[in-house]
Amino acid sequence: MAEVSSTNSIGTKITQALKTGSGVDIVELATTLAEAETQPRIDSISTKQESATLNISGFGALKSALTNLKSSFGALTEKDQLLSKSISSQDDNRVSAKITSQVSASAGTTTLVVNDLADNQVVYLDNDSSNATNEKYTSLSQSLSGSDFTITINSPSGGSANVITVTTHTPQGIIDAINAANINGIKARPLNFSSSGTSFNIVVEGKTGASNSFDITSSLANFGQITTQTAADLDLTVNGIQVYRPNNSPSNLIPGVDLDVKNTGTTSIVVSEDTAGLRNSLNNLILDYNTLVDAAEYLTGDKNDEDELAGSLSNEKNAVNTILSSVRGLLDKVSSTPSNGFDTLRDLGLYSELGGKIKINETIYAAAIKDNFADIRTMLTADTNGQLPTSALAKGLALDSQNVIDAFINNTGTIKYKIDSAEDNVSKYEEDLLDLQERLEKIKSRYLAQFAAMETIVQRSKNTSEYLSGQIKAMQSMYSND
Repeated sequence: MAEVSSTNSIGTKITQALKTGSGVDIVELATTLAEAETQPRIDSISTKQESATLNISGFGALKSALTNLKSSFGALTEKDQLLSKSISSQDDNRVSAKITSQVSASAGTTTLVVNDLADNQVVYLDNDSSNATNEKYTSLSQSLSGSDFTITINSPSGGSANVITVTTHTPQGIIDAINAANINGIKARPLNFSSSGTSFNIVVEGKTGASNSFDITSSLANFGQITTQTAADLDLTVNGIQVYRPNNSPSNLIPGVDLDVKNTGTTSIVVSEDTAGLRNSLNNLILDYNTLVDAAEYLTGDKNDEDELAGSLSNEKNAVNTILSSVRGLLDKVSSTPSNGFDTLRDLGLYSELGGKIKINETIYAAAIKDNFADIRTMLTADTNGQLPTSALAKGLALDSQNVIDAFINNTGTIKYKIDSAEDNVSKYEEDLLDLQERLEKIKSRYLAQFAAMETIVQRSKNTSEYLSGQIKAMQSMYSND
């Protein structure tokens, strides 16, 4: 259609330039008349399409704000997350400690008496089978034997012997063979004990713990060994009970706590708890609640040509207000597990200001938290961890509130329905616009055909007029000559 219009337009301009025809731009006239018939409808549908598109973005923004509020309630659903736990050691130079699980750690004091630290066995090997003169090796490549020899590492607990064949007959060959065998973490390395010279011993070390001791024998003729440190367990008394561990970093002596034992002696490890976790979660809840109120006002308020989201839901105020009304109702929602007079968020000091935003009354909150933490925890969490939204058991206020919000944002909720409906409308309006554009082109083509016929008639009339004028002039000239 565009090519036809272009050709007709060029033809009209040529006709006008030659001063033939009526002199009217029939393409422009046809376009104007066609648009006059269809453009109001096109404009109306385009406006609706733009509105539906903005609805999709607006409901997406509203869903995001609701999702954040749901997450804030989620932080209040776990009973063990309402308290923040910290740890301290009476003497960090003796025993340091850190919390590895807020859930597992419990408030209290643990007294530790470190009797002995865990040690690993250390053996050094030399070139003297008598173990008397400590004949050291002179270099890593020193030749030790003309044929293959073996080194056997035994566990004194009766485990099987580990026979290592040394194929490279040098100190480096011994070191490499032991390390490659990787027997219970036993490692070998060269070490020069002197402050000068290049001679050295081969040091063989195991892991800490009495059960990790070992013996070494060899078929090498000149093979000596001296044990300089024996393997031993960590020996300590925990609240009066003597216990042993194979290393100095036990993680199972105090629940949820890792220890790093450095020196012998007595120290106390203290796990403390406070309500900072609850207050932080409430602060986040207030922030996300008020952000939702602001978002609803922004989305349903005045439109702004420079901000397409502003007022994008102005035509959906009823739906937005219905959602907002339900969320505001959470402030007065009664817990399914009330406890000793604590059954709503208002009992924690939360209240609504003029305009719908919420704040916390510090006096009420301080009084509530001082002696009633257990009741508050029951009200919010039903004294549970990890309770599912679908659980048939009574739920705390936090999980019940999450479920209220989720009904709006889940896959069958109001917002999903609104977004799907808007997307369907956008597709429908797109089809309508295509149909109207096609109709516009057909109307324009019809007008062009009609105007082209009219131009033909006008041109014929002009030709006839010009012919008659010529004949009259010729006759006048002829008679005037007579």
